[in-house]
Amino acid sequence: MNMWLFLRNKQKYLDSVEWLSKNSTHLSKPTECTIKDFEFLRSVLKNKRIVWLGENGHNIREHNIIKSKIIEFLHKEMDFKILTFESGLVECFSANYLKENFTAKEILKKSIYSLWATKENLPLFQIIKESDLNLIGIDINPSSNPDIFLQFIHQLNHLVSQEVIEKIEYIESSVFKWYYRIGQYAAKRKKVPVEILNEFADFKEKTSTLINDLKAYLHEQCVLHSEDKEITCKLKIIIRCLQNRLYFINHINNNHRTYKKLRETMMKENLEWICNELYPNEKIIIWAHNLHIFKNYKTLTRFEPLGSLVSDKIKEQSYYLGLFMYQGETLTDTGQPYKISKPPKKSLEDYMHQVQSPTLFTDFLQLEKNSLNKWIFNKTIFLESGTMQTLFRPREQIDGALFIESISPPEYLKRSE
Repeated sequence: MNMWLFLRNKQKYLDSVEWLSKNSTHLSKPTECTIKDFEFLRSVLKNKRIVWLGENGHNIREHNIIKSKIIEFLHKEMDFKILTFESGLVECFSANYLKENFTAKEILKKSIYSLWATKENLPLFQIIKESDLNLIGIDINPSSNPDIFLQFIHQLNHLVSQEVIEKIEYIESSVFKWYYRIGQYAAKRKKVPVEILNEFADFKEKTSTLINDLKAYLHEQCVLHSEDKEITCKLKIIIRCLQNRLYFINHINNNHRTYKKLRETMMKENLEWICNELYPNEKIIIWAHNLHIFKNYKTLTRFEPLGSLVSDKIKEQSYYLGLFMYQGETLTDTGQPYKISKPPKKSLEDYMHQVQSPTLFTDFLQLEKNSLNKWIFNKTIFLESGTMQTLFRPREQIDGALFIESISPPEYLKRSE
Protein backbone atom coordinates (compact mmCIF):
# COMPACT_ATOMS: atom_id res chain seq x y z
CA MET A 1 0.00 0.00 0.00
CA ASN A 2 2.79 2.45 0.97
CA MET A 3 4.68 1.63 -2.22
CA TRP A 4 1.52 2.27 -4.26
CA LEU A 5 1.09 5.68 -2.62
CA PHE A 6 4.74 6.48 -3.19
CA LEU A 7 4.52 5.59 -6.90
CA ARG A 8 1.26 7.48 -7.29
CA ASN A 9 2.70 10.64 -5.70
CA LYS A 10 5.86 10.35 -7.75
CA GLN A 11 3.79 10.11 -10.94
CA LYS A 12 1.74 13.19 -9.97
CA TYR A 13 5.00 15.07 -9.38
CA LEU A 14 6.37 13.99 -12.78
CA ASP A 15 3.09 14.93 -14.45
CA SER A 16 3.30 18.39 -12.86
CA VAL A 17 6.83 18.81 -14.22
CA GLU A 18 5.67 17.73 -17.68
CA TRP A 19 2.76 20.20 -17.52
CA LEU A 20 5.17 22.98 -16.52
CA SER A 21 7.50 22.16 -19.40
CA LYS A 22 4.66 22.27 -21.94
CA ASN A 23 3.27 25.53 -20.54
CA SER A 24 6.53 27.46 -20.30
CA THR A 25 8.91 29.22 -22.68
CA HIS A 26 12.33 27.57 -22.86
CA LEU A 27 15.31 29.89 -23.29
CA SER A 28 19.08 29.57 -23.66
CA LYS A 29 21.55 30.67 -21.00
CA PRO A 30 21.30 34.42 -20.31
CA THR A 31 24.68 35.00 -21.96
CA GLU A 32 23.43 33.32 -25.15
CA CYS A 33 19.99 34.98 -25.37
CA THR A 34 19.36 37.72 -27.92
CA ILE A 35 16.52 40.22 -27.76
CA LYS A 36 14.70 38.21 -30.43
CA ASP A 37 14.32 35.41 -27.88
CA PHE A 38 11.97 37.63 -25.86
CA GLU A 39 9.41 38.02 -28.61
CA PHE A 40 7.00 35.95 -26.48
CA LEU A 41 6.73 38.95 -24.13
CA ARG A 42 4.85 40.89 -26.81
CA SER A 43 1.69 38.87 -26.22
CA VAL A 44 2.24 38.44 -22.46
CA LEU A 45 2.56 42.22 -21.93
CA LYS A 46 0.31 43.52 -24.70
CA ASN A 47 -2.09 45.30 -22.32
CA LYS A 48 0.45 46.32 -19.67
CA ARG A 49 1.93 49.77 -19.18
CA ILE A 50 4.22 48.89 -16.25
CA VAL A 51 6.59 45.91 -16.00
CA TRP A 52 8.23 45.01 -12.68
CA LEU A 53 11.49 43.07 -13.02
CA GLY A 54 12.46 41.39 -9.76
CA GLU A 55 15.59 39.55 -8.71
CA ASN A 56 16.25 37.06 -5.92
CA GLY A 57 19.42 38.82 -4.76
CA HIS A 58 21.21 41.97 -5.88
CA ASN A 59 24.57 40.46 -6.81
CA ILE A 60 23.75 37.98 -9.54
CA ARG A 61 25.52 38.19 -12.88
CA GLU A 62 22.89 36.26 -14.86
CA HIS A 63 20.01 38.33 -13.47
CA ASN A 64 21.78 41.52 -14.56
CA ILE A 65 22.42 40.11 -18.04
CA ILE A 66 18.93 38.81 -18.74
CA LYS A 67 17.14 41.83 -17.26
CA SER A 68 19.24 44.15 -19.40
CA LYS A 69 18.28 42.17 -22.52
CA ILE A 70 14.60 42.16 -21.57
CA ILE A 71 14.74 45.93 -21.08
CA GLU A 72 16.39 46.33 -24.48
CA PHE A 73 13.54 44.32 -26.04
CA LEU A 74 10.86 46.30 -24.20
CA HIS A 75 12.44 49.57 -25.25
CA LYS A 76 13.16 48.77 -28.89
CA GLU A 77 10.15 46.59 -29.66
CA MET A 78 7.39 47.71 -27.27
CA ASP A 79 8.14 51.43 -26.77
CA PHE A 80 8.94 51.36 -23.04
CA LYS A 81 10.84 54.60 -22.39
CA ILE A 82 11.24 54.89 -18.62
CA LEU A 83 13.51 52.68 -16.50
CA THR A 84 12.87 53.09 -12.78
CA PHE A 85 15.58 51.67 -10.50
CA GLU A 86 15.58 50.73 -6.84
CA SER A 87 18.04 53.57 -6.29
CA GLY A 88 17.99 57.24 -5.31
CA LEU A 89 15.41 59.28 -7.21
CA VAL A 90 17.62 62.35 -6.93
CA GLU A 91 20.79 60.76 -8.29
CA CYS A 92 19.16 58.75 -11.08
CA PHE A 93 17.16 61.64 -12.45
CA SER A 94 20.13 64.02 -12.28
CA ALA A 95 22.46 61.59 -14.07
CA ASN A 96 19.86 60.97 -16.77
CA TYR A 97 19.29 64.70 -17.29
CA LEU A 98 23.04 65.19 -17.75
CA LYS A 99 23.69 62.01 -19.74
CA GLU A 100 24.93 63.84 -22.82
CA ASN A 101 27.88 65.01 -20.70
CA PHE A 102 28.83 61.53 -19.46
CA THR A 103 29.98 58.18 -20.79
CA ALA A 104 27.71 55.17 -20.19
CA LYS A 105 30.06 54.08 -17.41
CA GLU A 106 29.84 57.48 -15.72
CA ILE A 107 26.03 57.48 -15.90
CA LEU A 108 25.99 54.04 -14.25
CA LYS A 109 28.42 54.97 -11.47
CA LYS A 110 26.81 58.35 -10.75
CA SER A 111 23.22 57.11 -10.54
CA ILE A 112 22.35 53.66 -9.17
CA TYR A 113 23.58 51.78 -6.11
CA SER A 114 27.08 50.33 -6.40
CA LEU A 115 25.52 46.84 -6.08
CA TRP A 116 24.70 47.15 -9.79
CA ALA A 117 27.87 48.96 -10.91
CA THR A 118 28.91 45.93 -12.96
CA LYS A 119 30.30 45.23 -16.40
CA GLU A 120 27.19 43.19 -17.19
CA ASN A 121 25.05 46.34 -16.86
CA LEU A 122 27.22 48.55 -19.07
CA PRO A 123 25.38 47.63 -22.33
CA LEU A 124 22.10 48.75 -20.73
CA PHE A 125 23.59 52.09 -19.74
CA GLN A 126 25.00 52.49 -23.23
CA ILE A 127 21.40 52.27 -24.47
CA ILE A 128 20.35 54.88 -21.88
CA LYS A 129 23.21 57.09 -23.06
CA GLU A 130 22.36 56.82 -26.77
CA SER A 131 18.57 56.57 -26.87
CA ASP A 132 15.34 57.93 -25.45
CA LEU A 133 15.30 55.30 -22.70
CA ASN A 134 15.28 57.46 -19.57
CA LEU A 135 16.48 56.58 -16.09
CA ILE A 136 14.91 57.57 -12.78
CA GLY A 137 14.98 56.17 -9.24
CA ILE A 138 12.33 55.50 -6.59
CA ASP A 139 14.37 55.32 -3.40
CA ILE A 140 14.77 58.05 -0.77
CA ASN A 141 18.20 56.72 0.20
CA PRO A 142 21.03 58.51 -1.63
CA SER A 143 22.63 56.08 -4.06
CA SER A 144 25.82 57.70 -5.32
CA ASN A 145 27.38 61.04 -4.35
CA PRO A 146 26.35 64.65 -3.61
CA ASP A 147 27.87 66.11 -6.76
CA ILE A 148 25.39 64.82 -9.33
CA PHE A 149 22.29 66.67 -8.06
CA LEU A 150 24.34 69.86 -7.74
CA GLN A 151 25.48 69.50 -11.35
CA PHE A 152 21.82 69.24 -12.35
CA ILE A 153 20.95 72.35 -10.29
CA HIS A 154 23.81 74.36 -11.80
CA GLN A 155 22.43 73.56 -15.27
CA LEU A 156 19.28 75.41 -14.17
CA ASN A 157 20.96 78.59 -12.94
CA HIS A 158 18.78 80.55 -15.35
CA LEU A 159 15.75 79.38 -13.33
CA VAL A 160 17.01 79.55 -9.76
CA SER A 161 19.13 82.20 -8.05
CA GLN A 162 22.64 81.77 -6.71
CA GLU A 163 21.22 82.01 -3.18
CA VAL A 164 18.93 79.03 -3.84
CA ILE A 165 21.81 77.06 -5.33
CA GLU A 166 23.97 77.73 -2.26
CA LYS A 167 21.19 76.57 0.06
CA ILE A 168 20.81 73.34 -1.91
CA GLU A 169 24.60 72.86 -1.82
CA TYR A 170 24.46 73.07 1.97
CA ILE A 171 21.58 70.56 2.14
CA GLU A 172 23.33 68.06 -0.13
CA SER A 173 26.71 68.14 1.60
CA SER A 174 25.04 67.89 5.02
CA VAL A 175 22.71 65.04 4.05
CA PHE A 176 25.60 62.93 2.82
CA LYS A 177 27.68 63.75 5.86
CA TRP A 178 24.91 62.56 8.18
CA TYR A 179 24.10 59.57 5.97
CA TYR A 180 27.60 58.21 6.53
CA ARG A 181 27.85 59.38 10.15
CA ILE A 182 24.61 57.75 11.33
CA GLY A 183 24.76 54.97 8.75
CA GLN A 184 27.88 53.46 10.31
CA TYR A 185 25.86 52.77 13.47
CA ALA A 186 22.77 51.58 11.60
CA ALA A 187 24.88 49.13 9.56
CA LYS A 188 26.07 47.50 12.78
CA ARG A 189 22.61 47.75 14.42
CA LYS A 190 24.17 49.87 17.18
CA LYS A 191 22.69 52.83 19.04
CA VAL A 192 23.88 56.26 17.96
CA PRO A 193 25.63 58.08 20.85
CA VAL A 194 23.46 60.72 22.58
CA GLU A 195 25.78 63.63 21.79
CA ILE A 196 25.63 62.79 18.07
CA LEU A 197 21.83 62.48 18.22
CA ASN A 198 21.56 65.92 19.83
CA GLU A 199 23.74 67.42 17.13
CA PHE A 200 21.66 65.66 14.49
CA ALA A 201 18.41 66.97 16.01
CA ASP A 202 19.68 70.55 15.66
CA PHE A 203 20.69 69.88 12.05
CA LYS A 204 17.33 68.27 11.27
CA GLU A 205 15.34 71.20 12.64
CA LYS A 206 17.41 73.75 10.72
CA THR A 207 17.41 71.78 7.47
CA SER A 208 13.70 70.91 7.60
CA THR A 209 12.87 74.61 7.85
CA LEU A 210 15.27 75.39 5.01
CA ILE A 211 13.82 72.70 2.72
CA ASN A 212 10.23 73.75 3.45
CA ASP A 213 11.12 77.38 2.67
CA LEU A 214 12.76 76.35 -0.60
CA LYS A 215 9.75 74.23 -1.56
CA ALA A 216 7.40 77.18 -0.90
CA TYR A 217 9.59 79.46 -3.04
CA LEU A 218 9.77 76.92 -5.89
CA HIS A 219 6.00 76.40 -5.80
CA GLU A 220 5.63 80.18 -6.26
CA GLN A 221 7.99 79.99 -9.25
CA CYS A 222 5.86 77.19 -10.71
CA VAL A 223 2.83 79.49 -10.56
CA LEU A 224 4.77 82.35 -12.18
CA HIS A 225 5.94 80.06 -15.01
CA SER A 226 2.71 78.08 -15.32
CA GLU A 227 2.51 78.83 -19.06
CA ASP A 228 5.84 77.09 -19.70
CA LYS A 229 5.48 73.33 -19.15
CA GLU A 230 9.21 72.62 -19.52
CA ILE A 231 10.19 75.13 -16.82
CA THR A 232 7.45 74.03 -14.41
CA CYS A 233 8.42 70.39 -14.90
CA LYS A 234 12.03 71.10 -13.92
CA LEU A 235 10.93 73.12 -10.90
CA LYS A 236 8.59 70.32 -9.77
CA ILE A 237 11.44 67.84 -10.07
CA ILE A 238 13.65 70.01 -7.82
CA ILE A 239 10.77 70.14 -5.33
CA ARG A 240 10.42 66.36 -5.44
CA CYS A 241 14.15 65.88 -4.93
CA LEU A 242 14.11 68.21 -1.93
CA GLN A 243 11.08 66.38 -0.55
CA ASN A 244 13.02 63.13 -0.80
CA ARG A 245 15.88 64.66 1.17
CA LEU A 246 13.37 65.81 3.80
CA TYR A 247 11.87 62.30 4.07
CA PHE A 248 15.37 60.91 4.42
CA ILE A 249 16.64 63.18 7.20
CA ASN A 250 13.36 62.88 9.13
CA HIS A 251 13.53 59.09 9.22
CA ILE A 252 17.17 58.02 8.89
CA ASN A 253 17.47 57.45 12.63
CA ASN A 254 14.33 55.33 13.02
CA ASN A 255 14.88 51.75 14.18
CA HIS A 256 15.49 49.23 11.40
CA ARG A 257 11.96 47.79 11.31
CA THR A 258 10.26 51.20 11.29
CA TYR A 259 12.59 52.61 8.65
CA LYS A 260 12.11 49.53 6.48
CA LYS A 261 8.33 50.12 6.43
CA LEU A 262 8.70 53.86 5.86
CA ARG A 263 11.13 53.29 2.99
CA GLU A 264 8.54 51.15 1.16
CA THR A 265 5.88 53.83 1.71
CA MET A 266 8.16 56.56 0.40
CA MET A 267 9.15 54.47 -2.63
CA LYS A 268 5.44 53.92 -3.30
CA GLU A 269 4.82 57.70 -3.20
CA ASN A 270 7.76 58.30 -5.55
CA LEU A 271 6.59 55.62 -7.97
CA GLU A 272 3.04 56.93 -8.08
CA TRP A 273 4.39 60.43 -8.73
CA ILE A 274 6.52 59.06 -11.58
CA CYS A 275 3.63 57.08 -13.11
CA ASN A 276 0.86 59.63 -12.63
CA GLU A 277 2.54 63.04 -12.77
CA LEU A 278 6.04 62.97 -14.24
CA TYR A 279 5.46 60.37 -16.99
CA PRO A 280 1.67 59.85 -17.19
CA ASN A 281 1.74 58.76 -20.83
CA GLU A 282 4.87 56.61 -20.88
CA LYS A 283 5.43 52.87 -20.48
CA ILE A 284 7.58 52.13 -17.44
CA ILE A 285 9.97 49.36 -16.31
CA ILE A 286 10.80 48.89 -12.62
CA TRP A 287 14.04 47.16 -11.52
CA ALA A 288 13.93 45.99 -7.89
CA HIS A 289 14.38 42.99 -5.58
CA ASN A 290 11.62 40.35 -5.61
CA LEU A 291 10.69 41.28 -2.03
CA HIS A 292 9.93 44.85 -3.15
CA ILE A 293 7.67 43.78 -6.02
CA PHE A 294 5.38 41.15 -4.41
CA LYS A 295 1.89 42.49 -5.05
CA ASN A 296 -0.24 41.01 -2.21
CA TYR A 297 2.27 40.58 0.59
CA LYS A 298 2.09 41.39 4.30
CA THR A 299 4.19 39.89 7.09
CA LEU A 300 3.18 39.26 10.70
CA THR A 301 4.97 42.51 11.59
CA ARG A 302 2.66 44.30 9.10
CA PHE A 303 5.45 44.97 6.63
CA GLU A 304 4.11 45.55 3.10
CA PRO A 305 6.41 45.99 0.10
CA LEU A 306 6.21 48.64 -2.57
CA GLY A 307 4.45 46.30 -5.01
CA SER A 308 1.63 45.71 -2.53
CA LEU A 309 1.27 49.36 -1.48
CA VAL A 310 0.74 50.93 -4.89
CA SER A 311 -2.76 51.89 -6.00
CA ASP A 312 -5.14 49.42 -7.60
CA LYS A 313 -4.89 51.46 -10.79
CA ILE A 314 -1.13 50.85 -11.00
CA LYS A 315 -1.58 47.16 -10.13
CA GLU A 316 -4.05 46.75 -12.99
CA GLN A 317 -1.55 48.33 -15.41
CA SER A 318 1.30 46.15 -14.13
CA TYR A 319 2.96 42.83 -14.85
CA TYR A 320 5.06 41.50 -11.94
CA LEU A 321 7.93 39.23 -13.04
CA GLY A 322 9.93 37.44 -10.32
CA LEU A 323 13.41 36.03 -10.97
CA PHE A 324 14.70 32.84 -9.34
CA MET A 325 17.70 30.52 -9.51
CA TYR A 326 18.65 26.95 -8.61
CA GLN A 327 22.39 26.65 -8.03
CA GLY A 328 25.69 28.50 -8.05
CA GLU A 329 27.55 31.04 -5.98
CA THR A 330 27.05 34.76 -5.46
CA LEU A 331 27.77 37.54 -2.95
CA THR A 332 26.00 39.18 -0.05
CA ASP A 333 25.39 42.93 -0.22
CA THR A 334 28.57 43.38 1.82
CA GLY A 335 30.59 41.34 -0.68
CA GLN A 336 30.86 38.03 1.16
CA PRO A 337 30.70 34.97 -1.13
CA TYR A 338 28.10 32.28 -0.45
CA LYS A 339 26.71 29.19 -2.13
CA ILE A 340 23.06 28.79 -3.13
CA SER A 341 21.32 26.18 -0.96
CA LYS A 342 19.72 23.17 -2.60
CA PRO A 343 15.98 23.91 -2.91
CA PRO A 344 13.67 21.37 -1.25
CA LYS A 345 11.45 19.01 -3.24
CA LYS A 346 8.31 20.65 -4.63
CA SER A 347 9.63 24.18 -4.11
CA LEU A 348 9.25 26.67 -6.96
CA GLU A 349 12.91 26.26 -7.83
CA ASP A 350 12.68 22.46 -7.73
CA TYR A 351 9.71 22.26 -10.12
CA MET A 352 11.37 24.64 -12.58
CA HIS A 353 14.74 22.87 -12.27
CA GLN A 354 13.16 19.52 -13.16
CA VAL A 355 12.15 20.90 -16.58
CA GLN A 356 15.88 20.92 -17.35
CA SER A 357 16.08 24.18 -19.28
CA PRO A 358 18.94 26.70 -18.74
CA THR A 359 16.35 29.49 -18.47
CA LEU A 360 12.61 29.09 -18.17
CA PHE A 361 9.73 31.57 -18.26
CA THR A 362 6.26 30.68 -16.98
CA ASP A 363 3.29 33.03 -17.20
CA PHE A 364 1.04 32.64 -14.14
CA LEU A 365 -1.43 35.39 -15.00
CA GLN A 366 -3.58 33.50 -17.51
CA LEU A 367 -3.57 30.14 -15.73
CA GLU A 368 -6.61 28.21 -14.63
CA LYS A 369 -5.93 26.08 -11.56
CA ASN A 370 -5.79 22.31 -12.11
CA SER A 371 -4.34 19.26 -10.37
CA LEU A 372 -0.99 19.70 -12.16
CA ASN A 373 -0.31 23.36 -11.42
CA LYS A 374 -1.89 23.79 -7.99
CA TRP A 375 1.54 24.54 -6.45
CA ILE A 376 1.40 27.87 -8.29
CA PHE A 377 -1.83 28.74 -6.42
CA ASN A 378 -1.09 27.10 -3.05
CA LYS A 379 1.56 27.82 -0.42
CA THR A 380 4.89 26.88 -1.94
CA ILE A 381 8.47 27.30 -0.75
CA PHE A 382 11.00 29.48 -2.52
CA LEU A 383 14.52 30.27 -1.33
CA GLU A 384 14.82 33.97 -0.57
CA SER A 385 18.27 35.07 -1.81
CA GLY A 386 18.90 31.42 -2.56
CA THR A 387 19.20 30.44 1.11
CA MET A 388 16.13 31.17 3.27
CA GLN A 389 13.09 28.92 2.90
CA THR A 390 10.08 31.22 2.51
CA LEU A 391 6.43 30.35 1.96
CA PHE A 392 4.31 32.21 -0.57
CA ARG A 393 1.50 31.64 -3.05
CA PRO A 394 3.25 32.32 -6.37
CA ARG A 395 0.12 33.34 -8.29
CA GLU A 396 -0.86 35.86 -5.59
CA GLN A 397 2.50 37.63 -5.53
CA ILE A 398 3.81 37.59 -9.09
CA ASP A 399 2.35 37.32 -12.59
CA GLY A 400 5.21 35.25 -13.96
CA ALA A 401 8.49 33.58 -13.02
CA LEU A 402 11.80 33.68 -14.86
CA PHE A 403 14.05 30.87 -13.67
CA ILE A 404 17.80 30.61 -14.28
CA GLU A 405 19.42 27.25 -13.56
CA SER A 406 22.95 28.40 -12.67
CA ILE A 407 24.14 31.77 -11.40
CA SER A 408 27.46 33.42 -10.50
CA PRO A 409 28.75 36.72 -9.03
CA PRO A 410 28.88 39.81 -11.25
CA GLU A 411 32.09 41.53 -12.33
CA TYR A 412 32.18 44.88 -10.58
CA LEU A 413 33.61 48.00 -12.10
CA LYS A 414 36.69 49.23 -10.31
CA ARG A 415 36.52 52.67 -8.69
CA SER A 416 39.32 53.84 -10.94
CA GLU A 417 37.53 52.69 -14.14
